[in-house]
Amino acid sequence: MMKRMSVVLFTIVLALFIVLPVAAQDMPKKEKKTTEMKQAGPVKQIACDDACGFVVRSRNEKELVAITKQHVKTYHKMNATDAQLKAKITDVPSK
Repeated sequence: MMKRMSVVLFTIVLALFIVLPVAAQDMPKKEKKTTEMKQAGPVKQIACDDACGFVVRSRNEKELVAITKQHVKTYHKMNATDAQLKAKITDVPSK
């Protein structure tokens, strides 16, 4: 009887050690989605010329500028300031 209880207790403890870390890893993802939904604003974009075709869309202007700055540096071999890129930001029309 004591041996059986020990095996059951060991199984429960082992299951908790497996399940709890997996559940804890999923929690920040859910909280992040909730935070993003609260911060949801209009979608904005920056587009390169038609010859290039680069377009980036986001609700976050800092993200738009950072991604576009990297694109301009990598593909066009130019440097752009934050002010120049912010001037190119446009709102994406809603459907």
